[in-house]
Parts: sequence; structure tokens; C-alpha cells
Amino acid sequence: MTAFAERGIEWHPRREVCELDPSRKVAILRDGGEMAYDLFLAVPVHRAPAVVLESGMTVDGWIPVDPLTLETSFPGVYAVGDVAAVGTPRAGVFAEGHAAVAAERIAALIRGTTTSAQYGGRGICYLEFGREGVALVDVTFFGEQRTGSLQGPSLALAAEKGEFGASRIRRWFGREWQTT
Repeated sequence: MTAFAERGIEWHPRREVCELDPSRKVAILRDGGEMAYDLFLAVPVHRAPAVVLESGMTVDGWIPVDPLTLETSFPGVYAVGDVAAVGTPRAGVFAEGHAAVAAERIAALIRGTTTSAQYGGRGICYLEFGREGVALVDVTFFGEQRTGSLQGPSLALAAEKGEFGASRIRRWFGREWQTT
């Protein structure tokens, strides 16, 4: 966290922004507090698509799943990614973890076998630090377990990030990453 401190970046876990007052450059927090900002970067509010909401499978806007198996209350039906109420952030790396477990379980159903595949809530993301390279955040969000580490920044992690992205392009789309 030294790299953040050097840049005046603070970590405020479990504080949810619910509104912005851009005229005062203040984020209004769910707990009633306020936090000043110079630049506010955020992910828009996630919502399940209308087709999911209309399916009759949602509770409070999300499809409840067994957090270990991703199975819904409908036997043999799984929900992954942004529509699943798992308790992890709604980010691609977590959806990828969901999908691997659901795919293994569906394949076992088709084969008539069993599997011990379970979701563990782990995900990684890379943070850009400019010329100094890239840092790696490795976190686990599972139940009450909230653990994480920060490595870097380094140029070696920048190369690792490049390979991470390229491997997804190859696996998902069957092509090589092109930088132009």
C-alpha cells in the first residue's frame, strides 16, 4: 500500500457511495458521511437484464445460487456472472471463476458422474501505475472471508498482465491479441 500512500490514495472499505454532489466535489455515503474527491471514477450500478428479472428466478433483482456450486433453486440450472447473487464483486474475473465451476458441474451431469468442483471467491486484477509498471491485487470474497494482497508495481507484473489478457483473447475468441 506504499504506492497508494505515496500518491495520496486512501482505502475506505465497506463504505458505499450512493450519490455525488459534483458542485461541492463530494461523494455522499450510504452511512450518511461524505467524502471529498478530486476525480471520481466508478463502475455504474449493476442491474440484471430485463429478461433475467422477468424469468421468475430473481430475488431482490439477482438470481440466488448456492455459493459453492452456483446452482439455482431449479435443479440443473446454474447462474454465473453479474446475474448471480454470490457475494463477490461483479467483475469478469469472478464471472470466469463462476463459469469454470458451473461448466464442470454441468459436464458431470451430462456424463452421469460427480464432481467436487466448488467456487472459492478468488479473483485477481491488475492496477496500472504508469512507467513503474503494474501491480497485482489478489483477493478472496467468500462469505465473511475477505482477504487480499497487493504485489508490485513492477515491470514483470506488466508483462504478466499482458499475457493474462492475451490468454483470454486466445481462449475465448480463438485469436491472437493485436495491439493495433
